[in-house]
This record gives sequence, structure tokens and C-alpha cells, in this order.
Amino acid sequence: MKLQEYGFWEYTCPNAGQACFYRTADWGRLLDDMAEGGMNSLAMVIKHCATGYKSRLPWLDQDPSCAIIASKNQILNQVLRLAKARKILVWLVAVCSHHQVKEFGIVPPTGQQGSSFFYDPDYPGVLERIVAMFEEIAELSGDAHGIVVEMESVEFDWPHRIPLYNEWAKQHGRPCYAELKLLPLDARAYRIHAWRDFLTWRRCVAYQAIEKGIRATGYRGKLATICETCNETGSSHQALNLAEFKKALPRWAAVTYEYDRTLNPLACVDFCMLQPKAVGLATYYLGRGVMTCGPDLAITLEENWRRDLADVVKYGVDGFWFFGTDAVKGDNVHCNEKKLRRMGFTSGLSARKKLLQIGKEMLPRR
Repeated sequence: MKLQEYGFWEYTCPNAGQACFYRTADWGRLLDDMAEGGMNSLAMVIKHCATGYKSRLPWLDQDPSCAIIASKNQILNQVLRLAKARKILVWLVAVCSHHQVKEFGIVPPTGQQGSSFFYDPDYPGVLERIVAMFEEIAELSGDAHGIVVEMESVEFDWPHRIPLYNEWAKQHGRPCYAELKLLPLDARAYRIHAWRDFLTWRRCVAYQAIEKGIRATGYRGKLATICETCNETGSSHQALNLAEFKKALPRWAAVTYEYDRTLNPLACVDFCMLQPKAVGLATYYLGRGVMTCGPDLAITLEENWRRDLADVVKYGVDGFWFFGTDAVKGDNVHCNEKKLRRMGFTSGLSARKKLLQIGKEMLPRR
């Protein structure tokens, strides 16, 4: 199958890389490089633990140091226009579960008063806000090709979820919570089928509410969500029941990711590429781009890029994004310029150029 979309994945949010300081000219240079390198897809993460777009919602943080927020979304609108002129598709990505506690104003089940927290959609008052956020994003999206709903780190068995689980388990002939709790509850552990299937159902309920809200705005673009895998020494796990997800959200796409291509490489292909395709899901894979975060790499960045490119061609995914476009000077949680220099790159921009060159060499002509 021919790769339909190929491009970069980058954050506009404070505390998630330095692209939050990009001006229109910076985005224009990136889009020009992408077009020259044969890329046709850009995923912009406009909400992570912090918010990277100007929002009217009073419970979303608004850091004025973020260029898009300071411009009152003018930069975002300009990027959408610039991308369209270059025939580059834009996806807007938002993490709906991770919020700044003080601004969000809902005390988490931990009781904490500050920092950030991953709120699951079953916690009172949360789903309504998630839907409102995506309605706002849909209204801002303009010509955006798609919206990605990211709902990670919501697998915990907080007390408010136990009655929901027990009712679901009773209806489906699964172990009650007290019995299940005798085992380690880990949504990413494939052996705990009941807990994983319950969480898949709860996510799908939330996704259906989000889709209803988005479509009510008139937005008709594509929808997708991240389907996490856990790749660790000796094992890999799928967090969601992909067949049930496909049944509940037949028109949604799956986004999978892996940044360490030396750890269980065949399992990565299986869980991130083959399994979602096998159940009929349009599949987008996210790999390590100009990104240095994590432990020192066992292989070079160039080898990571080559392995991902080879696999997406061989095994056939619908779309492929490289996470990270360059390293801007200053603190950067995703890409450190000093680390890049130790890897032989003179700058983040030079690394980006090298990645694009390798992509042009390895991918079939588009």
C-alpha cells in the first residue's frame, strides 16, 4: 500500500518543546523544507499538559509566552493557509486528559491542588469540558484535514470507576472488581483482558460524545486517536481492544507510536502497524524525528529514521509522522541541542535537513 501521508509532528504548547515560540516565518521555513522533502502532512499538537492556542474556555491555561496565544490564533490561521498553499495537510492534535489543576478548577481524586493531572473522562465534570474543548478546536480548525484526540494515562482504577466497572462486568460475564483486583491492574498488560476491555468501552463512550460535539459544529474532517502500546524489555502490550474500538468508531483512524527501534522491533511492527491494519483501521505511525529525549540512544538518530522509513514502506501504514522538527536554542524537553551536537549535527536545522534527505532517498516517489 502506498503511504498516503508523510510529515512532521510538532507541539505549539509551552513546556513541550520550543516550537511554542515559532513565528509565522519559522512555520513557513518548516513548511518549505517539508514540501522540498516530499512531505505532505503536518500534525500540530495545540494542547498537551499546557495549552498552545488562544481559548475562550476559562479553565484552560493561557501562557502569553506562547506565540500562537499571543497572536490570538492569527499564527495558527496563517499556518493553515501556508500549508494549504503548499498542498500540506494539517491535523490538529489535543491531549484532552492532561490539565493544569489550578486553572482547570476540578480537584483530582488525589486531592492535589497544583501542578498537572491526567483526568479520566468518567470523573465528574470532565467529559463535558473535553467535549467543549474539541467543539472549540473544530470551530478554529478551518481547513484542517483532521483532528487527533489524545486520551492517554487514564487507565487507573480510581474509586469513581469501580461501580461502572462492576455493572459492565455483570452485563458481560466478567470478574467483579474485587476478584480482578487480586491481579495487578495494568491497562497495558495484555493478560488483564477484562480491565482493558472495560477501559476501551469507556474511552469509546467518550470518543462518541466528542465526535457528536465536533460534528455539531459543521466540521467534516477526519478523526483519529492515539492507541498506545507499551514496549518494554521482553514484552509489548496493546492498551486498547482494537477490534472493539473499530466496531464503536468505524470511521476513526488509529495513531500508534514507538521511539526506540532497538527494543522489540518486530513487536513494534506487529502492535503499531499490522494489528490496527488487520482490524480495518486507517493507521498512522509516529516515530522519533529530531528528538533526543530519553536515555542515550543505542543507535544513531539516522539509523532510527532509516528503520522507521523501511518498516512503514514494507508493512504499509496510511500515514507516518516524525516527532520533532528541530531544536530551538533554550530549554527543550524533546530535543536538546547539546545532545544533537554530540551526535554529529551542527544544529537542529541541520538534523532536520538530514532527515528529509534520507526520507527522499528511501520513500517511493510520491
